[in-house]
This record gives sequence, C-alpha cells and structure tokens, in this order.
Amino acid sequence: MVALMNERRAPFGLVVTGEAQSWQPALEQIVGREWLITYRVQGRDELLQVVQAGVADAAVLDDTAEMGMDAMQMLRLIRRLDAMLPVVIVSGQVDRRFMENALKLAAFSVVQRPLELEELLRQLSRMMQRLDEMLRGE
Repeated sequence: MVALMNERRAPFGLVVTGEAQSWQPALEQIVGREWLITYRVQGRDELLQVVQAGVADAAVLDDTAEMGMDAMQMLRLIRRLDAMLPVVIVSGQVDRRFMENALKLAAFSVVQRPLELEELLRQLSRMMQRLDEMLRGE
C-alpha cells in the first residue's frame, strides 16, 4: 500500500472498500490507469493512512467492509482528516435516519446494495466532474 502511495499520482485517486473492490479491475480497465488509480484498503488503519497521505480524491465506503466499525463511524473519522473528500456509501440500509446521518456528515451519495458497475461508474463520473468544477473555480 505504501509503495502505491509513493508512485506518481494519477489524476484521480479512488479508495475502495468492500463490494466496490470486486469492481476494481473493471474500473481501471474502463476508465484507464492513466486517469484512475484505485487504492484497495483492507482495514480502518489503511483507509485512514491513505486519506491522511492525501492521495485519495474520493472514497467508496461499504458498510459491510471489515473495518471494525460501521460506515458512518468511518465517515466521521475521515471528516476529521479531510472535510471535503467525496465519499460514496454503499449500504443495504437506506432508511430516513441513515440518509439524514449521511447528509450531516456530507456524504457525496448513498448507493443501495448490491453495487452495480454502472452505478459505480456514474458516481465516479459525478465525483470527477465535481472535482473538475472545484479546480476550475466554477
């Protein structure tokens, strides 16, 4: 993981956890490694290390990933390190209270399980557009 973070950065770094990891090869093939680098993290410490290192431009948090805490708790920790990082939450629980908590923590979006490749690509495109707009000052 540390070796990946020391490589020359691609224009967009995406941290993937849980179910999103199964789509990692397809994402890299469709988007292209020159435009996207994915960081596959296995635990809370790795996730926070990648966010703190500043190599992540966005993250996909799966509430079933083995992180030792739920997605909302992970998002709270991420917000302490990076208040602006776009974070997509993948969850089987999409009730009103869950959505309100996600909004309070400034989640980019919440996607209901099962995570389909098309939906992940749609979210990735939206995140890239938002980053581009922010960099252009729009």
